[in-house]
Amino acid sequence: MPSKHEVGQRVRLARFRRDMTLKEVAARAGMSATHISEIERGRTSPTIGALQRIAKALDERPARFVEERSTNGATVVRSDQRDRMLTCDCDGCTVSFQRLTGASPWSTTHVAKLTAAPGETCSLPAVGGEVVILCTIGMFRITVGDESHVLRDGDTIHFPTDRGYSTENIGEEKAELLVVATMDSRISW
Repeated sequence: MPSKHEVGQRVRLARFRRDMTLKEVAARAGMSATHISEIERGRTSPTIGALQRIAKALDERPARFVEERSTNGATVVRSDQRDRMLTCDCDGCTVSFQRLTGASPWSTTHVAKLTAAPGETCSLPAVGGEVVILCTIGMFRITVGDESHVLRDGDTIHFPTDRGYSTENIGEEKAELLVVATMDSRISW
């Protein structure tokens, strides 16, 4: 369990990421700004109820503030130990990808390799964050909002994910994308 000082730092960082004042968080949480300030400075430990209200006001998972983090500075994922993931996209299609980063509950940065057969598509919902996509093999159409872009071997695209996006292998062979995303801590791959 993190110390009350570390819990406070996590609350403060979440507030800064949302560009919110103490008063704004307090109003949304139904608490006093003074009490939230005391929590942020590590002078008091929040109750479970207070932490839940603060998390809701900051649009975070309550566990984000109290979960254990590895004391290790680095996580190594060996190529033969990568998680192969299946998920459903916005249209209910099954998407298979390989997560290249470890499963750290505190991380907001994710790296994955998506392999798609010809014609295969994947639609992802709007979430807070941004993504960089590198086409490593083949040709993809990346649609962000109502804009479409074609990526070929070596091309990249970078955009905020607040409008959602889709990928489509428009080539005649299997193709691959490398996806690097920073996103809301409540979203996991």
